[in-house]
Amino acid sequence: MAATKRKTARAVTPNLGVERAYKRAMEKLIDEMSNSFEYWLAAAYKANPPRMELAMDALPSAELSKKVRDLGKRWIKKFDDMAAAIAQKFTESGRKTTDSSFQQALKDAGFAVEFKVTPVMRDAMNATIAENVSLIKSIPRQYAMEVEGIVMRGYTAGRDLKSITDDLQSRYGITRRRAANISRDQVNKLTATVTQARRVELGLFEAEWIHSGGGKEPRQSHVKAGKDRKKFDVRVGCLIDGEHILPGSIINCRCSSRTILPF
Repeated sequence: MAATKRKTARAVTPNLGVERAYKRAMEKLIDEMSNSFEYWLAAAYKANPPRMELAMDALPSAELSKKVRDLGKRWIKKFDDMAAAIAQKFTESGRKTTDSSFQQALKDAGFAVEFKVTPVMRDAMNATIAENVSLIKSIPRQYAMEVEGIVMRGYTAGRDLKSITDDLQSRYGITRRRAANISRDQVNKLTATVTQARRVELGLFEAEWIHSGGGKEPRQSHVKAGKDRKKFDVRVGCLIDGEHILPGSIINCRCSSRTILPF
């Protein structure tokens, strides 16, 4: 007699609205920072344009370097001041939407539950907030360091304002793309973290891997795990490429999983 197939609850996927809101919050600060540096650079060039005969003169470049660093410090402080609030809002909204989606998935499968913010969930959210605060704070530090190099190399070489501004715009684009990557990656990880914590709380320890089907260069091991509907213990993770991982927990992984119900 064939074994009865066990019932599953549909997968919980990352909420695009949460991802976009998080990305917009970071992009707003990045846009303001970029505009500030470009405005300041235009004023600095107008007051003291570079001349090739002064390229070896330390005084103009030293003063310029100090001003770039001072401006960078101001933006680092602003990001530092805003990071906790942005991370808190992202984490709380992500937790709520994931809870709601998972609750509905379980209900549709005949398993009605009500979620509360437990100590375990609170610890998981605090860890997520701390990670995101660190990521947000890293944005202006990396940007300011790169901008200082662009400005100083251009100024001492006697390049015109437009050519340096073009380089700043290129750096600005890279920084915005990094913010997009952070928001996408973190919403994937948050979804995995919340879902895993809720499963453990409910004693739903088994799940099966689902490959997202997206990405330009998907990990073939993740594709195979999805094709095979590979089952794993959510307390340990799925053994893939020699390590135990949860769907969405490693960088650029958009996979998810179905919860296997114990009846």
